[in-house]
Amino acid sequence: MMNHATPGVMLIVLGVSAILSGHAKHLWVDILGIVAGVTLIVSLKREWKHDAQGHSKVGWFDIIAGIVIFIEGYHKLHPGKWFQPGSLLMLVGVLTIVIGIFHHRITALRRLTCTGDGFTLRSRLISSFSGTWRDIQNFSLEGSSLVIERHDTSSSRHSLRRVENRLDVLKALNEELARSQDPTLRG
Repeated sequence: MMNHATPGVMLIVLGVSAILSGHAKHLWVDILGIVAGVTLIVSLKREWKHDAQGHSKVGWFDIIAGIVIFIEGYHKLHPGKWFQPGSLLMLVGVLTIVIGIFHHRITALRRLTCTGDGFTLRSRLISSFSGTWRDIQNFSLEGSSLVIERHDTSSSRHSLRRVENRLDVLKALNEELARSQDPTLRG
């Protein structure tokens, strides 16, 4: 978050200094930069507050950060040049805004699905891993990684860094594993 707060402060400083120095060629950009910078700082405080209570449905911080990135890209445009690094930044800004708008839906894609045969865990947006109960001996956590120990003495590690309720995931996996190994618990 602090990586986005710094550009926010810079936008405020650059916008105010441009207005005070009389360079009003792009006054609307300077005003938009000041507003985005202030909003970014305010949203940083709001996001810190939400971390203790869970995430909100809209990622306001991402939306404001996307605006900041977009404005930074706009400032890097050079008329008449065939390659525009500013265009790439503007595209990243738009994508960040879209991620902020659909924040709740994107985080809802992360889930654990258990069946009678095994499990599938999607901890990232585009990747998942799975296993069958008959192959697994034990689950454990090492830091933010899920360690899967198999009956054939092999093991694998999977990052759960983006999963906030790692302990709940571990508990659910071990309960389902125990249920699959004990015929009296199957139902």
